[in-house]
Amino acid sequence: MDAARSSPDQGCFFVTGTVCEVIVDLHVPDVDRVFHYTVPPELEGRVRLGHRVLVPFGHRPRVEGYIIGFGPAGVPRDRLKSILALLDEEPLLTPAQIEVARWMRDRYVCPLVQALQCFLPPGSRLRSGRTARALRQKVARLADPPAAGAAREALARRAPKQAAIIQVLLENEAPLPSAELLRRAQAPRSALHAVVQKGIVIEEEQTARRDPFHGRPAPHARRPHALTEDQQRALSRIREALRGGEPRRVLLQGVTGSGKTEVYLQAMAEALAQGRGAILLVPEIALTPQTVAYFRAHFRERVAVLHSRLSLGERYDQWWRIFEGELPVVIGARSAVFAPVKKLGLIILDEEHETSYKQEESPRYHARDVAWARAQREGAVLIMGSATPAVEVRWAAEAGEALWLSLPRRVHRRPLPRVETVDLRGELLAGNRSMFSRTLSEKLEAALDRGEQAVLFMNRRGMASFLLCRECGYVPRCTQCEVSLTLHDPGILRCHYCDAAHRLPEACPQCGGPYLRPFGGGTQRIEQEVKRLFPKARPVRMDVDTTARKGAHERIVEAFAAGRFNVLVGTQMVAKGLHFPGVTLVGVVSADTALNLPDFRAAERTFQLLSQVAGRAGRGERAGEVVIQTYAPDHYAIRAAAAHDYEGFYRAELAYRRRTGYPPFSTLVRLVWSGEGEEEVVRAAQAAGAAAAGDLRSLGVEALGPSPAPLSRLQGRYRWHLILKGEGEPAIEAARRIKEAHEATGSSGVRLTVDVDPVGML
Repeated sequence: MDAARSSPDQGCFFVTGTVCEVIVDLHVPDVDRVFHYTVPPELEGRVRLGHRVLVPFGHRPRVEGYIIGFGPAGVPRDRLKSILALLDEEPLLTPAQIEVARWMRDRYVCPLVQALQCFLPPGSRLRSGRTARALRQKVARLADPPAAGAAREALARRAPKQAAIIQVLLENEAPLPSAELLRRAQAPRSALHAVVQKGIVIEEEQTARRDPFHGRPAPHARRPHALTEDQQRALSRIREALRGGEPRRVLLQGVTGSGKTEVYLQAMAEALAQGRGAILLVPEIALTPQTVAYFRAHFRERVAVLHSRLSLGERYDQWWRIFEGELPVVIGARSAVFAPVKKLGLIILDEEHETSYKQEESPRYHARDVAWARAQREGAVLIMGSATPAVEVRWAAEAGEALWLSLPRRVHRRPLPRVETVDLRGELLAGNRSMFSRTLSEKLEAALDRGEQAVLFMNRRGMASFLLCRECGYVPRCTQCEVSLTLHDPGILRCHYCDAAHRLPEACPQCGGPYLRPFGGGTQRIEQEVKRLFPKARPVRMDVDTTARKGAHERIVEAFAAGRFNVLVGTQMVAKGLHFPGVTLVGVVSADTALNLPDFRAAERTFQLLSQVAGRAGRGERAGEVVIQTYAPDHYAIRAAAAHDYEGFYRAELAYRRRTGYPPFSTLVRLVWSGEGEEEVVRAAQAAGAAAAGDLRSLGVEALGPSPAPLSRLQGRYRWHLILKGEGEPAIEAARRIKEAHEATGSSGVRLTVDVDPVGML
């Protein structure tokens, strides 16, 4: 290196006359290596670690790249090309973020460029197809308000539109966007031009911040609530960790309604008092409105929000305000773990057990693990909060790998809701063909009579799970995916994997018979049945179908909280985190939806969902009750959920995992081959399995498969998979070797994806 000097405040290097290590965004999956470029004279003293740059590459005159280091290239300098330009004045990537990206590459067997791009502003990449930029708009203000007031009296008769423009500006202290000004004054553009020409009004261009809150002020300021003894004890330990300045992992296990959110808030306040920032991750977009309102009431205008339902421009503006240090508190979904918070002190994962924290596209990261990797490199504290911690997380806490804190009681000593399990087999024998058991019907009618609210949970949307011809047994299936179609109203058959839609046939397409009948049910049918059976019910539904429009989650949550509806019907988005004091009854219409999936976590997911949805009841002054309808009342997951018995479930599940060798007693890696030609996919998967046999033996890794995936065809592509089971590093290394061998063969049209720690096996 010819010359370098460090910048202590940013931990970067200012470099002159040296060679840069650049990761280039080539949009080619199997190219993941560093290329070397020199710094041209005009950029000397400006290039730093983490800068985005434009570089020439091969026949391409300009491609985007990221500086991840400096050092010799192993070839003469005169054979190297030079950087063309810096894309930003300041580096967008910090040394710690680059290190986390390297860790992601090694952990998730993904290209480093994909990991680096997780940390960049949304829509900022070249050739991304969607680009966000700073929004510029014209604003108008008065040059001299007293003089403008006098001029308005003079213009009132001969130029009333000009006078109206001046009057609106006199009534508003801050500058107004020109379009808004003209709308309020009901004046044409020519009138504004005239007062600008007279020097009364100044019109200029400004950067406009797109507001995800759409101008809504922060809720009324509130003081932190008085803490219970349990909360105070937990917060004291978290404060100790924050003040220690060392990375620390904390499991905050608290029953539903125990006040975990208030502990989060006061822990964040401690981080901010130290001049550090904080990130709060929530698993569902549906939780964001209530959560953001809660935290904005305390932290006011210092709160940023990041999730996929914001427009690209809104996310872009929020990212830059966080980067510039204006918004030190960030609330969002899993990708918010990459938010560019300055001096990061605290990361919180609310409902840490949720599978939505796992990214299903490359890089297939888990936000919980990325959060810990980031906390370790930035000296932050990670809090993982849950009433039903993931088995792996609880196991790590018991092993001393995380500080384990408990909130065993609800705030104000409110009791947990009483749970009653109904065996649906008995309902059938009694001749009840309704979706609602007699018990649930009676309790729902009584709650509505008392003016209370209820939540009805069904983790399936639509009118019916599938159609079946009673004459020939035909079931309509998606032509692109190996799944049955779900009936939606009005008369639409929809695939829940590729979203293809078909009209409901009048007769069976196979035999022509008239007996094509619906079986099973979903949230849409429940909503209709509630309207039909309960005259006092005012139901509202919250699922993927009703929340597709921007802001729909928030509108439904606010309307239900305000009492405009008294029955909330929904899928898993109603099961967690939401706080409705008026809800006294929760009905689980079918507890068995996830129980029989081909997944070793099926029992855990069932227990967690039932426990979480049960926790929506009795959070106010009135006691709550829960009815769980099931065909498997004796299953240990359902028995434990009904008894609010996490410990009992955990011990039973841990024994099963130990017996079968599943996590936490191993690491799983899933490899999936997919392609449009079935024979090519089968050949590629079987060849990889045979070729890897020696490596797997030497690494001590067990292979399950290759075999057809449970969803053997998805979105028009055939799918085979292979599950690797072993210790962490050997299992990942085995997957890496299989991936490299697949890429070396150049299997045309067959794609291989690697999923470390998969949360789904379909």
